[in-house]
Amino acid sequence: MNACVTARRAATRRLLAALSALCFSLLLTGSLFAQDVTFGPGRQAALDAAGPTDELEVIVTFEGDGPLTTSQIDALAATGVRGATLTSLPMAGVVATPAQVSAIAALDGVRSLWPNAEIQYENAGGTALTGVDDARTDAQFQKMNGGLPVSGRGVAVVINDSGVDGTHLDHEYPSHLVQNVSGHGSLRDFTTLAPYVAVENLPHTDVGGGHGTHVAGIVGGTGARSGGRYEGVAPGADLIGYGSGVAVALIDVLSGFDYALTHQFEYGIRVVTNS
Repeated sequence: MNACVTARRAATRRLLAALSALCFSLLLTGSLFAQDVTFGPGRQAALDAAGPTDELEVIVTFEGDGPLTTSQIDALAATGVRGATLTSLPMAGVVATPAQVSAIAALDGVRSLWPNAEIQYENAGGTALTGVDDARTDAQFQKMNGGLPVSGRGVAVVINDSGVDGTHLDHEYPSHLVQNVSGHGSLRDFTTLAPYVAVENLPHTDVGGGHGTHVAGIVGGTGARSGGRYEGVAPGADLIGYGSGVAVALIDVLSGFDYALTHQFEYGIRVVTNS
C-alpha cells in the first residue's frame, strides 16, 4: 500500500473518530432505535411528527475508514431512498420516509443516522487571544523557518464556509485562493442515489453570505487591500474555498471535509477551518 493511500485512510479514521465523539457527546440522554446505531438529536420527535409518506433528510454513516462499498450503496439503494454519496467518507445524505429510516437502521454496518440539520455559524476571538501574534514573531519559530516570520507558506487550508470571494484583493483567485468550490445543494434534487459532485474553479462562491470571505481573510488574507494592516494569520498559505452555502445543511459541511480528504495530496491540504 503506498504512502498516499495510507495517509488518506489515517486521516479518514481521525475525522470519523472526531465526528463520532461529537455525536456521542450530544446523545448521552438519547434512546437508541436499534442496537449499536447512534442517532442524532431530535430523531424520535421528527419520526413521531412525520406521516407515513413524509420525507426526512438524514445523514447515514457506515462503519469503515474509506468510501462506501458497492454492497453498502446497493443495500442503501434497495430501501428506495434517493440522495448523495460522499467520495472518501463512508457517508450518504438521503431523503427517506419513516419506514425507510427504520429499514436503514436495520442494515448491517450502519454506524449512525443524523438529521441533515442546519448548521449554526460561530466566530469569536482574535490573534492576540489565541497567541498567533506571539507565535509569528517568536525567535525560535523564526530560527526554524530560516530566519523568516512564520507565514504558513507551503501549507494549503480549506475554508469550509459560506464560500469565498476570490475577486477580493486579500485572497485573489487563482493566485492565492488556488481553488474555489461550490458544494451546496438540496438532497431533494436527487432522483436516484448518486455521488455528491461539487463545482470547482469558480472565482466567487460567497454570493449569499460574506462569512466565508471574512474567515478566509482571518486565516490567510494577504492584507493587500489595507496595505498589510489586516493581514491574516497565515498570509503565505494557499487557500481553498469550499462554499457550503448560507443556509448550511450537514451534508454540505461533510462534503467539504470529504473534498479535503479527496484532494489533500493534490493541493497539499494540511488544515480545514469549519467556523
